[in-house]
Amino acid sequence: MGFVVLHIQKPKGNDARTSAHIERTVNPANADQTRTCLNERLIEYPDGVETRTQAIQHRIGNAGITRKIRDNQVRALQVMLSGTHEDMLRLQSAGKLDEWCKDNIEWLQDTFGKKNVVSAVLHLDEKTPHIHATVVPIVQGERRKAEAEKNNGKKKYRKKAKDTVRLCADDVMTRDNLKLFQDTYAEKMQKYELVRGIKGSDARHISTPQYYRDLHAQNEELKEDIEYLQDQKQEVYDSVRDLYDRKDEAREKFLNMHDYTRKKETEIADLETRIEQLKQDYEPYKAQDELNAINKYFPMMEEQMRIVGLCEQIGLVFDSIRALLFGQTLSGNSIKFYSPEHKQHFEAKDIQLKIEKEPDDPSKLRLNLNGQNIIDWFKQKSQELKRATNYYKRPSIKPKEGKSKGLKQ
Repeated sequence: MGFVVLHIQKPKGNDARTSAHIERTVNPANADQTRTCLNERLIEYPDGVETRTQAIQHRIGNAGITRKIRDNQVRALQVMLSGTHEDMLRLQSAGKLDEWCKDNIEWLQDTFGKKNVVSAVLHLDEKTPHIHATVVPIVQGERRKAEAEKNNGKKKYRKKAKDTVRLCADDVMTRDNLKLFQDTYAEKMQKYELVRGIKGSDARHISTPQYYRDLHAQNEELKEDIEYLQDQKQEVYDSVRDLYDRKDEAREKFLNMHDYTRKKETEIADLETRIEQLKQDYEPYKAQDELNAINKYFPMMEEQMRIVGLCEQIGLVFDSIRALLFGQTLSGNSIKFYSPEHKQHFEAKDIQLKIEKEPDDPSKLRLNLNGQNIIDWFKQKSQELKRATNYYKRPSIKPKEGKSKGLKQ
């Protein structure tokens, strides 16, 4: 079960560079040009419109906007939609990518308005299939801050008609809306076994400029390492030359230094290979690859995987485990659960099975059986079995002759 990937950005002014990347009028280093022909435009442009940039202007020009648009005003939102790398490859191999694209377009149009979604392109020439969509933020009515500006003491606010058409990215990109977008998109993608990320997580998407800055810093560090190793290499060679002048006296040391030099040369070659790999591995939106390390950044995911492992060990099937992860309660009359700690099965009756947070530590999860941690339930059942076994194994005690302990004469 993977995660949905939904990123929304609002660039300033004309984002022609984004159009060039999306429409492949330039070839990015991370794209496989032999697969570019597989990319697909999912929304057709109006008559006379040939590019994404023209589509943005066409929508703005035909929306009925009467107010002048500022030069620095956001004209289009960039929306990237995808999922965890392995899950997107799974959908592609299963032949479900067309259906996934159709559901994405339906969600975009339902969320932002059909006319406002002016472009959507499926990219298959990068590592992970994803969609680049473009939304023109056309809204109607008063802007959000109008109520606070009505009586500012300087200029009386003139209320606009409710059907006034405006271009306003801020009204679309509110905090409540951004949360709603993530929730509704995850609901739409649930049929593909893709779920929403953890709400309130500190993890953040790394922007393209930030990634390049980090990459540059890594390259500088690697260059320093190479310079250091090259200096060491020169010192080794100088030492070898000195030793070579004293042939018979230092032959064994020379051989040792020769092996050392070869090792250092191998380290330098590995570092150079690493630099090249770093240069080639980058994708503009690499969030889906970084999600492979999700356990590191989302502690609750580690807990969920631990609970999944426990569910599999006690004998639960896939559908039951998935239902528990979605917060459902499983019930049954009589089921035997296997305890890996005690290496045997224990029978439970009138079952109510559910995953809940630890009362003392909400960052931890536990599997409750009838309100009791199933680990504690296993221990309790094991102790009961031991007491019953020891009772039947106790040796009988013969009373001494002439006395009958505990009996009345």
